[in-house]
Amino acid sequence: MITNDESTSETAICVLIVDDDSWTTRAITLALDEAPEIGSLRTAHSGEQAIAEYIASRPDVTLMDLNMPPGMSGITAIEQIRLHDPTAHIVVLTTVSPGPGIARALEAGAIAVLRKTASENNLRSVVLAAARGEEPKLLKHLAQDIIISNDELPEAPAVAPRLTPAEREILLLIADGLGYENIAQSQGISVWTARTHVKRLREKLYADNLAQLVVRALQYRFISA
Repeated sequence: MITNDESTSETAICVLIVDDDSWTTRAITLALDEAPEIGSLRTAHSGEQAIAEYIASRPDVTLMDLNMPPGMSGITAIEQIRLHDPTAHIVVLTTVSPGPGIARALEAGAIAVLRKTASENNLRSVVLAAARGEEPKLLKHLAQDIIISNDELPEAPAVAPRLTPAEREILLLIADGLGYENIAQSQGISVWTARTHVKRLREKLYADNLAQLVVRALQYRFISA
């Protein structure tokens, strides 16, 4: 367990880094330690430790590796953490070439995917964005990563719903990682209306979060490989 020694404000972000490779957790810790917005950095090296540490520290963001043999997988850890806290902001850690498990991790409730080889600036940017909640910008390249991973998509929860042309367009823009302001501008609508459209898409596609919208778009073939 690692804690930032610098004095922090009440709004300082707590981050939990979960990876069975201690070198990976150390490198990510060093990169995030430079961000003044981050006050506490915790580490865990198994799915079981991740759950215990999450319950103990309630981090604002959890960075979760998926493959941590021989114990609990990251996917199961995500599911268990979200049973304790359905609002948990969990970002999947993956390798340069995304491997299997991404789609299932997103189905379990992760909100984004981050490559372990990401630059320090990108790493900090993703963590800060995740701490603020779900943001469409976190979804950039997500559909492509799922396709590249060659991961079998989870079974879709129902028959594909009918979307209006406007909803289809907005779904594609979300999958492209455009923010709400950019979506509103491209569609000639207000940001509030853009958010309303996305809320309606989540309801129609049975998506708990924005990342699951991308999974559903692939499942229902609104986006093709």
